[in-house]
Amino acid sequence: MKGGNDYMKGEKKRIGLIVTLFILLCIPVSASSKVVLRMIGPEDIGGAWAEVIRIFHERQPDIKINYISGPWSTDERQNMYIRSFLSGDPLELVYMDVIWTANFAQRGWLLPLDSWFPQEEQEKFLPRDIEASHYKKRIYRVPVRSDVGMLYYRKDLISEPPKTWEEFEHLCRRSSSPPELYGIVFQGMQYEGLVCNYLEYLWGAGGTVLDEKENVCLETRENIEALRFMKKIIEEDWAPRSVLTFQEQHSLEFFEKGKALFMRNWPYAWKRLNHSPLKGKVGIVPFIRKTGQRSAGTLGGWGLGIGRGIKHPEAVWKFIEFATSDSAQKILHMQRGAVPTRKSLFEDTDIQRESPHYKELYEVLLGSRPRPVHPDYARVSAILQKHVSAVLVGIERPPDAALAMDRSVSSYIQGKKLNWFRRLAVDYDLHKTVKNTFLFTILSVPFELFLGLCFALILNAPLRGRAMNRLSVLIPWALPTAVMAVAWQWMFNNPFGVINDVLMRIGLIQEPLNWLSSPQGAMFAAVFADIWKTTPFVTIILLAGLQSIPKDLTESLSLDGAGFPKRLLHLILPMLIPFIRIALIFRVIHAAGIFDLIWVLTKGGPADSTRTLSLYIYDLAFRYDELGYGFFLTSLFLVTLILTSVVIIKTMTLRYEKVSK
Repeated sequence: MKGGNDYMKGEKKRIGLIVTLFILLCIPVSASSKVVLRMIGPEDIGGAWAEVIRIFHERQPDIKINYISGPWSTDERQNMYIRSFLSGDPLELVYMDVIWTANFAQRGWLLPLDSWFPQEEQEKFLPRDIEASHYKKRIYRVPVRSDVGMLYYRKDLISEPPKTWEEFEHLCRRSSSPPELYGIVFQGMQYEGLVCNYLEYLWGAGGTVLDEKENVCLETRENIEALRFMKKIIEEDWAPRSVLTFQEQHSLEFFEKGKALFMRNWPYAWKRLNHSPLKGKVGIVPFIRKTGQRSAGTLGGWGLGIGRGIKHPEAVWKFIEFATSDSAQKILHMQRGAVPTRKSLFEDTDIQRESPHYKELYEVLLGSRPRPVHPDYARVSAILQKHVSAVLVGIERPPDAALAMDRSVSSYIQGKKLNWFRRLAVDYDLHKTVKNTFLFTILSVPFELFLGLCFALILNAPLRGRAMNRLSVLIPWALPTAVMAVAWQWMFNNPFGVINDVLMRIGLIQEPLNWLSSPQGAMFAAVFADIWKTTPFVTIILLAGLQSIPKDLTESLSLDGAGFPKRLLHLILPMLIPFIRIALIFRVIHAAGIFDLIWVLTKGGPADSTRTLSLYIYDLAFRYDELGYGFFLTSLFLVTLILTSVVIIKTMTLRYEKVSK
């Protein structure tokens, strides 16, 4: 019996073990049966998306939404989506900016939504948001939040806001008093925000970028008038010169301090202003226009689409349908301040109580216009940014800029149809970046060689504290370039930078200089920062060369009565030639391929005046998705650097080196 009991106990243990293993195995099977959908968005401030997803999970327990907090930069998030499409593992939920739709759809990365999103449903949304969600008469995106550029004004200082350019000009002349109170602040830095501002002036003048047949329409009277008026705002001191470095947040901070009558910005600024000293003192109206024309604000906003090639498109649509519903958009508005895209929500009592300005905002949204719906909008935008910025900083006249814009956009659209070698001849941006690269190299490398030689001679001299001096000279070279560039960006900043402060204190300048908002100043800042960073590298190489010179040769010349100038000319420099050659090759290659310093310091601006070839190739490959053309230019650049190195070696190899070989 005892043996039988032991047997039974053993069987029970085995059965229990089998059951336990079965349960453990079933748990991941049950979890994996859930459909997991991924989307990338900005940081979920306020937890609005988390709340929407939580409610959706309660209603659809078999579907799991994985919200990935990406970077704030929309360009970086766009690149994350592009990489997922190219990898063959596309993200299921595509949370896209309004300007991505045509590009993604044209490349076949999105599923059309016509069967899920019929016309009667589309009519429940703001018409301009629906218009911007189409590409070639098919819809690829359901708007989840809207946005529009508009004019904020100080209603405590101005009784009637301006509607036209003429009325705006009159109010600026009458009521502004720079530098205490300027007329307007806007987004004048060379980036997408500048294009949004520019388009509102262009549309307000009756112009457009592309017509219905996608013909370029920029060499026009309307475009010239728009550029002239924008330039006039800077020249007449109606806006501070520093506005050329402003993005949305800078404009808001400037306006919030009570230093401007007007501000061009997006709806998000309203909430911030109503928690500031300007509460109750600010109104909103459509953006100003030329007399006889219609006002139009640039449409922004985000929507949801479905990635092509995924396994569960029906599950994705269920989330899109819920996330764009009245209840979900209301959550996004209440917790995140998102502007709804459904018409009905502008009559919602809770939203009207929370945002009483929505009555005016609704009218602005109805008059909005989408940016050019074109697959290559990113490149078109970059061209517009460059020339509008050039007009504002004073390096291009409006007629010349209008002509260059038209030809540049046209040549780009046509150039994509040419082979790469023929495209080199018409690539306007390439010509400019090659010139900038050459200028940066020719300005920085000679100074670095000269200063490196001077420091090497000093550090090689038998002076007290030589070891500590040799260690300290390495500090600039040891610092990460990005950290160093940010530091120089702050030091060159106007009006907060230490460089302007020091120069004013010692009496060299009377007022702060706009280093980073002028082409000459930005190039000087970039060259100066590069010299400070890389001169220690040259110093180390040349110091090693000085220590390789036999001391008996130096002592022999000294005994013969040769002073330091003669020793430098007849002994030190000839013996240093191999080391100078190495330093020169390294520095030419590094300076010609400079990327990180320029990227952090100036982003290539203003007006592309510091944009180098490496930045241009990066944009081609990762911003405009032209990998083939980017690789072609990279190959040509590599061959050019190799040939340059060969020329340096040939021309700097002295006779005694050839004999010794």
